[in-house]
Amino acid sequence: MTRRRLVAVLGLLLCLGPPAEAAKQTVILLRHGEKAATLGRDPDLSPMGAARAERLSALVANALPAAVYASEFQRTQQTARPLALAAGVPIRMLPAATRAQELLSRLCALPDGSTAAVVGHSNTVPALVQAWSGEPAEAIADGDYGRIYVVRLENCRVAGVSVLRY
Repeated sequence: MTRRRLVAVLGLLLCLGPPAEAAKQTVILLRHGEKAATLGRDPDLSPMGAARAERLSALVANALPAAVYASEFQRTQQTARPLALAAGVPIRMLPAATRAQELLSRLCALPDGSTAAVVGHSNTVPALVQAWSGEPAEAIADGDYGRIYVVRLENCRVAGVSVLRY
């Protein structure tokens, strides 16, 4: 899918939703960019991962996220940083072990019509989608960094999930 087409599809998905009287938010869930091949539990992004973070920012910044969340790990914060800067919002740190319902409550507390971005990990992103929607979410392979889930919430319930690639 070309970048222009992906931007158009993402824009359309962000505009779709329930009637105006329903409280609604849009959540963009994604895995961090490629990590550096260093030892340790908390590697930085690789140059390829940093480039991916910049592309992500260019893709998602037009949605004007009201909140950007990242785990305590460097790679998620480094992936989220360009987007948070473009949106003019701070990165809200949320431990990777945060329960799905706790994060959902925080997202539902955002103003009606808000968009939020959540940068997680290969194990946490599908787990969040599955916990919120009640539907199985495909596992993210170790080398897969380009999947985006767009979750539309209505009255703090999942109204739809779309999966995109970038």
